[in-house]
Amino acid sequence: MKNLSVTKKLLISYVVLVVAVAALSVALILPKEIETMETNLERTLSRIAYILAYDKEIIDSLKGGEISGNLRERLDDISELTKSNIDYIVIANTKSIRLYHHDHKLIGKNFVGGDEAEALAGIIDSYVTTWKGDPDIQKRAFHSVRDDDGKIIGFVMTSTSTKNIELHKWEIIFQAGGFLGISLIAGLLLAFGISWSIRRILLGYDPTTFAQMYLQREEILDKLIEGIFVVNEQQRVIYKNLPARSYISADYLSNDSTLYPIFSDCLKSNVTISWSMMELQEKSFLVSVVPLRPLENLDAVMIILRNRTEFVNLTEQLTGSNHIIDALRANTHEYRNKLHIIYGLLRLGEIKQAMEFISEQSVGGNGKNILRLIHDKTVAALLLGKANRAEELGISFNLRRDSHLPEKNSLLSTKEIVLIVGNLIENSFEAMADSKNSRQVEVFIAANEEGLTITVDDTGCGMSDEQISKVLSEPYTTKGSGHGYGMRLIREVVAKHNGFLQIDSESGAGTSIAVNINAEFGVTDNDKTRNS
Repeated sequence: MKNLSVTKKLLISYVVLVVAVAALSVALILPKEIETMETNLERTLSRIAYILAYDKEIIDSLKGGEISGNLRERLDDISELTKSNIDYIVIANTKSIRLYHHDHKLIGKNFVGGDEAEALAGIIDSYVTTWKGDPDIQKRAFHSVRDDDGKIIGFVMTSTSTKNIELHKWEIIFQAGGFLGISLIAGLLLAFGISWSIRRILLGYDPTTFAQMYLQREEILDKLIEGIFVVNEQQRVIYKNLPARSYISADYLSNDSTLYPIFSDCLKSNVTISWSMMELQEKSFLVSVVPLRPLENLDAVMIILRNRTEFVNLTEQLTGSNHIIDALRANTHEYRNKLHIIYGLLRLGEIKQAMEFISEQSVGGNGKNILRLIHDKTVAALLLGKANRAEELGISFNLRRDSHLPEKNSLLSTKEIVLIVGNLIENSFEAMADSKNSRQVEVFIAANEEGLTITVDDTGCGMSDEQISKVLSEPYTTKGSGHGYGMRLIREVVAKHNGFLQIDSESGAGTSIAVNINAEFGVTDNDKTRNS
């Protein structure tokens, strides 16, 4: 039943109901009806026998010992009128000689059966017997006939064959069956009608399918980053997805609400308002308002909220620009301090010392090493910024001397390299936030005709096997909600280029993450990240 449509469930349920009612009728009602029919038939037999037993003309005929022609014709008419219930009408004298039988050939012959004795003996004037004759069984009603002095002068017998009784039984059964059949057909039509009406209301979908679609829609909408809620003309919120519930606590939109002006404008103009920036509950949102009236004939609007901070952060992660910005910010801060030192030395007249300081900075070991090995200026700027950031955090940052990255390579774009390197280094910095080990980060970047390799090693907190598994399969982070996208973006880049992502780590000892892109595999659309 679980996999059946609602239409089939309605049909099956109704058929079962009708069959159950039919069975109940047969078991309880039908026997009583048949019993009642038999009782009524016996009463009919007895009543007609009673009427004939007190008929004056019949009494006079029994006194005279002969039935007149007129009386015989009248009795024939009675037999014809009652033939649906009565098969035989017999009038006999005290010697059980038939004075009347509808089969005139039997008149004058002895009554057969012997069950008339009680009527002739006067023990009981009226009674019913069941006589087993040949070829059938009969129900017989007897009534004594008495003269004016109360003396028994004969009897009247009316009877019907059990075949007639069975015929009446089958009539009752057929009537009940016909009624149940009509009920079944009417019920099936009603079930079809209800099912069709439900499907029409549900736009042609079966209710089970519609319910599944509704639950899927709810699941999808609740998984979105955007908050979506629908507000009707009375300013009442009639739908909110999960993110929207954290943005809007009330179920209505007051006139003094920040959202009210654009809600009102959209409802009046029937025009979509796209991505206006506004402050709600001390948070910055991008707001879009879409009218629903043209599509649903509903006076309502759908309001979409995007947390501006999260949106900007996600955009920066997608483009890698946040890492470049961090690098430029670190360089700006570092060089501002150095300019202040040079300016101070010149003001003090220490020209020679200022020149020595400038010379020392221009040939700085780490910066010089980065510029010599990394010819892609954007990536070099990123590494310089991360080096300066590492110095501020008290972390030893080193680019391996066997690294080499040409200005252009055919395997990864500059944006993709920035995304991978920037996220891996930033994760290493964060992994050493509470590390008691020596805080070191080592980066290796090498690209040639055979492939491109990027590795970042740190001496941070490390990861367990379970954490590694999660990092390789889902947006996982130990930094709280809103994070974990960096590694997912790296996995997507690696999968896009059919590369390899490998993580070696030990809790409390550090982590080594390597990305390898082999030239022989080429650039594909395969989205399968492989962990070697």
